[in-house]
Amino acid sequence: MGVAKRHAIKLLRRALGLPTGDLDIVGRLDGAADGVVHGWAYRPAHAGRRVLVDIFADGVFVAQQLADRRRDDLAANGFGDGRHGFDVKIPPVLLRGAETRIGVRALAETPFELTATEKRPLLARRLGRDDYLRATFAGAFRDDAAGDVTERSPLRRTELLFAPTPVPAPPPILGEALCAYLDQNRYKWDLADQFDATISIADREAFLAHYVEFYGRARRPLRIPLSARDIDFLDEGPSAQDRLAPSRAMRLFAQTPRDASADARLEAIFRWAAHGAAAFNVEDCLIAPAHEALLRSHEDTGARFPLSIFMTRFLDAHPILRGADLTRESERRAAYFAVLLFSARAPHYLRFIPPDWLAAFLTPQAGATPFDEESRRLFGAGGVDVAHWRAAIETLGYDFGEKSFRSRTPSGHRAHSATLPAPEGERVDIQLIGPFSRQLGIADSCRALAAALERLDYSLRLCDFTLDYPNRIREDAAPLPTTLRRAKINILHLNLEELPSAIAYLPDIWSEGRLIGFPYLEMATPHPAQMLGLTLVDELWSASDFTRETLAAHRPTHTIGTSARPVRKKGRAAARALAYADLARADEFVFLTSCDALSGVYRKNPLGVMRAFLAAFPHEPKVKLVIKTHSVDRVRAPREMDVWRSIRNVVAECERITLVDRILDDEEQMALIEGADCYVSLHRAEGFGYHMLEAMALETPVIATAYSGNMEFCDDHTAFLAPYRLVPVGPGEYPRMRGDQRWAEPDHTGAVAAMRAVFHDRAAREAKVAAARLLAETRFSTDAFAQRLDARIKDILARGPRAGARAFR
Repeated sequence: MGVAKRHAIKLLRRALGLPTGDLDIVGRLDGAADGVVHGWAYRPAHAGRRVLVDIFADGVFVAQQLADRRRDDLAANGFGDGRHGFDVKIPPVLLRGAETRIGVRALAETPFELTATEKRPLLARRLGRDDYLRATFAGAFRDDAAGDVTERSPLRRTELLFAPTPVPAPPPILGEALCAYLDQNRYKWDLADQFDATISIADREAFLAHYVEFYGRARRPLRIPLSARDIDFLDEGPSAQDRLAPSRAMRLFAQTPRDASADARLEAIFRWAAHGAAAFNVEDCLIAPAHEALLRSHEDTGARFPLSIFMTRFLDAHPILRGADLTRESERRAAYFAVLLFSARAPHYLRFIPPDWLAAFLTPQAGATPFDEESRRLFGAGGVDVAHWRAAIETLGYDFGEKSFRSRTPSGHRAHSATLPAPEGERVDIQLIGPFSRQLGIADSCRALAAALERLDYSLRLCDFTLDYPNRIREDAAPLPTTLRRAKINILHLNLEELPSAIAYLPDIWSEGRLIGFPYLEMATPHPAQMLGLTLVDELWSASDFTRETLAAHRPTHTIGTSARPVRKKGRAAARALAYADLARADEFVFLTSCDALSGVYRKNPLGVMRAFLAAFPHEPKVKLVIKTHSVDRVRAPREMDVWRSIRNVVAECERITLVDRILDDEEQMALIEGADCYVSLHRAEGFGYHMLEAMALETPVIATAYSGNMEFCDDHTAFLAPYRLVPVGPGEYPRMRGDQRWAEPDHTGAVAAMRAVFHDRAAREAKVAAARLLAETRFSTDAFAQRLDARIKDILARGPRAGARAFR
């Protein structure tokens, strides 16, 4: 809407005696995805006054936020200082399904809906306090069931996240060493060169600021781990001598006035407590206790239901709630009720209400509580009662009885697992947790492990855990539970760097039985990001001796093996017709290599395959190479993008090489492998190499680098092996690359020779295919895998799941 049109509407409303405050605000709802609502709201005539917005999901109020986040696009286009954005993560418990309709209302004397445009109604009416509260909270408590808080999980394994980091480091200078989880996070997200909290206080501040702002906001609404020491550090600032001093968290995350009046400093504290801390998802722990006490205080006039400093400022800051005559008890009771309604979506507000008067407001007097009386006055007979209001608060992780959030461990650390109730239901023998629904290798391994366990005589529960696995969801993924049960044996089939997240964000049921990690490892030495995962489990299982030899020095490790997916052979001709109709003719010899583009183009080395292929067959028109991948468009690492660009260039210039960049279903993938004349993997490092094993089961010859996890099933009898030499991993070639890491560089001459041997030596080809098929059908069958699992599980249960497990204090 243009300025002229807005001005014309304003003149019309004034002539009719209608409110115009909403016309002083401009803004938009930019969008909503994955429960995150983005937009902006700005008051041009008063750029320093931030706009409050109410967020609704399917018409139900879910959050209120101050539009004060910095947005460079707003600043660049002249919208004040650019601090007019809002970015709200709606807790899943408040969403009403995948197709939830999101609404955002900017608050003025007349609330108005923000949309993708700036349209405004021609007419508007002023909304009074009671009408506003009725409109805002209608239906807000309809699904909340009253009930007691269930038993909480013990947190013994969670406490290990806050132990000293297992990664060796020099002693601190002026800073302080991070706890194990935060240090692991520093390495996991490749921040070790950017941040070192041990050097100085400023360096420690810099890392914690990055951790809370970027990692913490990305994890919303989950509560990211923070040690008790880090919480105390971030809450430092106010003192008995200066209660208005900003906390360190305020200095790092909010605008704090310098050399300002006492009122301005108090206003900054109020804004952080009311809106700022919640925007960073730290309202449960990073509002300084001294500030809580200050905001909770009130003038002792002897009047009933006095308003605290927080409550007074909350009302004054609200364009509709302000202006009440608070000398009247009825207005103060109404104010209490209004703040308590908002606390059902922001439970930390309860910590800023005078506790004795809060108790009085919720205590029956002459048969009814003041809360119930205000509810009937506002909503009528069908209003919310205390029990359902409390249930709404408990749903968001606030323990009303303890007057605190349930996000703290007994040692005072903060972890999401502490908020979760202990699982209900009978204890199962085995619980397998992994990213079943994702399109990636470890998900295939999860399904193979589950298939083998299902053949055994144990009660089994499968749980889908996909945090930190951004891979696409399999179209054929069967829905699995995402909640845990108690189990005698828990198997976390995750990579080591992802394992701490399971401890941090799932209920801590791990200490009741035996916790087993089942990771894959591509390098011969664990990375610092993987060290914490090693300390959290009781034992490790591995699919290959390569992984066992790497990890055995850190934890008891057993090679359990794995299995190839059951295959239904179509026959080479049928498979070729299905998968290669547009790629190759029946009389052409096809080499196939494949990789997930998100798994690392340097590690998978398709460029090396192309180089060897063109050297082996520079002119043969009936020999082709197919490179199967997917998700190239999601690659973000600059060096990897360059390699994929080079691959596309070669494909464009050589008609005998084809790139297939899409996800195939299982039948298509198997047909692609069976229809090939040779499967090639000139990898530099491989966790296991399932596609090579599947090729063996499908009687497709295999060329492979003679290094890493695939050597569990590749030898001179089953594969054409490419020799290699160990070389340092180059910068940018592998996630979280470390200077002492080495991997295989396949020998180009040997790879060329292997390709020529597959093509020319039919007898050798058939001999290796027969040996490989026999190995896949015997040692790597589901039945053989189940037998190996059964032997290990029987041993664990015979000795007791906790026998030999790590002890807890």
